[in-house]
Amino acid sequence: MRKNVQVCVVGKVFKPNRLKVLALNRTLNEYFRLVRWYIGFNSKSKSFLHENCYGKAKELFNLNTALIQTARDKAVEILKGFERNRKDDSILRLKGISMRFDRRCYRFSKTTNVLTPYWLTLSLNRREKVSLPIVFGERQRRRIEEALRGEWRFTTVEMVKHYGEWYAHFTLEKVVEVPDEPETIITIDRGEHNLAVAVAISKSNPNKPMKGQFWRGQEIKRIRGLYGHIRRRLQEKKLLKKVKELKGKERRKVNQQLHIIANQIVAYAKQFPKPVIVMEDLSGIRDNFKRSKKLNRRFHSLPFRRLQTIIEYKALLEGIEVRYLTKKETRNTSKTCHRCGHVAQVKGREFRCPKCGLTYNRDLNACINIAHALTRGMGWGSCEPPEPADEGTGAKPALNAGSLVLQGG
Repeated sequence: MRKNVQVCVVGKVFKPNRLKVLALNRTLNEYFRLVRWYIGFNSKSKSFLHENCYGKAKELFNLNTALIQTARDKAVEILKGFERNRKDDSILRLKGISMRFDRRCYRFSKTTNVLTPYWLTLSLNRREKVSLPIVFGERQRRRIEEALRGEWRFTTVEMVKHYGEWYAHFTLEKVVEVPDEPETIITIDRGEHNLAVAVAISKSNPNKPMKGQFWRGQEIKRIRGLYGHIRRRLQEKKLLKKVKELKGKERRKVNQQLHIIANQIVAYAKQFPKPVIVMEDLSGIRDNFKRSKKLNRRFHSLPFRRLQTIIEYKALLEGIEVRYLTKKETRNTSKTCHRCGHVAQVKGREFRCPKCGLTYNRDLNACINIAHALTRGMGWGSCEPPEPADEGTGAKPALNAGSLVLQGG
């Protein structure tokens, strides 16, 4: 079975001259006006906007026709996202935007230029083109070289202006092969105490979950807590500009830890034959979580969906499929005994079954139940009662990227 996988490679526009910067700024303003103009029609249909607005947009806006179409797509995406996440009677306010260039209006090439070998040429309107030198970090450069060798396909480029600097976000795509019939299910559950919990179930013995593993995410919690404290102090002093600058630094540090954890989870899955990773669909999870003010803040600060996205593309790169189960399929997983199926109330960090006497880590128990929800649909079930799973181990990323600290589950 074939699956598409996409990655984003970010490069920085290296010391563009004044005229190029002016051209980019002018085009960004025009593009922003166009997206707002499309949004004014309040339509989430690309075909409707194309049929009724495309001709008029060509007359009103001095942009490449491909840019006019990507602006239409952006307007539709913004409206759909706003409608999906809308709260009460909130109003859509568009403060900024990036410009999307597709293959019709950009060209990327490698040259022998001494400034930088990588150059991006953008078609801004019918008469104006601009060539920009692009520099990459070492890891990003390796991915771009793979794309230039034909291992990846260039799709779109998002031009992003951030604090006066311009960045090019290249979206690369390729097709990977994943097994049609998996032999091992790897379930990933999430929680406030344990950021992620994994357990494996084999097709050859579906009643015996294999050794689980925990990721506490303590470094992420520490970063969130530290920057939350710093933000509050800066807000008290009304240093709002400093607060805004901290946001990017905090996000980069958290993303680094998420990539470390995702790499470890994918490495865990790779040790099993023909694995498939299964996770819970987290749509609306934050709306349904109502606890104390302190616990709400801690829970909402944990980037569960971002971690899932990183796991998904990293797993696909290794030929591992990722599937999602709905809320209905994963209902009461933390309250159900994975051995006898009895539903009981849970207190503390342990699940105690009053029917069969099983005492087990509540997060690992929920993880096993999610795996059973999928195996039943795949015909892996058995008439025999499930055996208790092996004890789990805990793992958390140390401050030194890539290293692991093992601890008891």
